[in-house]
Amino acid sequence: MNKFQLLLLFMAGRMQYLSHNSAGFMAMLHNRHFVIQLQTFDSQTVRYFSVKNRRIRSHGQAHTKPDFVLSFKDEEYAIKTLSKASPMAFMKGMQAGDIKMEGDFGLLMWFNNAAKFLQPDVPKPVRQAVKWAKAQKKALTA
Repeated sequence: MNKFQLLLLFMAGRMQYLSHNSAGFMAMLHNRHFVIQLQTFDSQTVRYFSVKNRRIRSHGQAHTKPDFVLSFKDEEYAIKTLSKASPMAFMKGMQAGDIKMEGDFGLLMWFNNAAKFLQPDVPKPVRQAVKWAKAQKKALTA
């Protein structure tokens, strides 16, 4: 399993969790029925997300008729772009030809809004510990 497959699997699990536990995310699913597919240009890595009846289903294969397909030039580029969760990163990728889209472009906006929910909340003590550890590492390497 490559890193992109792992990221897509995490996204699937997180979306399924949010579909039961986040009012904001649940509202995004209300009366929506569509399939979004993410893949690499060579289709070596592919996963689709099906939204129907306020539920998310995901499979690590190509869908026969997705409503929207988001293709990345390779796994590394996909990880880099999706990790930024920035609409600007998508725009730059499209302009450079590193990202291709097919289907209902309105679903790209849905996906960008959904991405805001995917990052789990990190408790303040954990954030502080990470900040302290980074400062210690920086002090040791300086």
